[in-house]
Amino acid sequence: MNDDHEEELLRSARQYRDQLTAHVEATDQQTLLRLAEARRAALELRAASADDRPFRVPGVWLPAGVFACAALLALAVWIYRPVPPTGPTAEAAAVEDVELLASGDEAEIYTEDAVFYEWAGAESGAS
Repeated sequence: MNDDHEEELLRSARQYRDQLTAHVEATDQQTLLRLAEARRAALELRAASADDRPFRVPGVWLPAGVFACAALLALAVWIYRPVPPTGPTAEAAAVEDVELLASGDEAEIYTEDAVFYEWAGAESGAS
């Protein structure tokens, strides 16, 4: 069945080729000259319009531009990044926490007078 389909396709292609050849041979000299002139005019127009094209970014500049934008973005993020709070109070709180953990005292000591420790924590946070 596949061979029959190929044979039909080949027969149809030969028929179209023969028809095209007959039409080309039947075309008079005047029509051929007009067709050649139209082709030449179209090629000249195409060549002239190639000179009038707007500026296009060359392929080398595109990656360079992308790299420059990425570097600028990285610099902006690095300059304006949020700075964690530092200073004497933050360092003192960290030292106190380490001393508390290293002391080995039982946590029950701090539960006896919880109100006092809550007040002291609120006062140290406020100042």
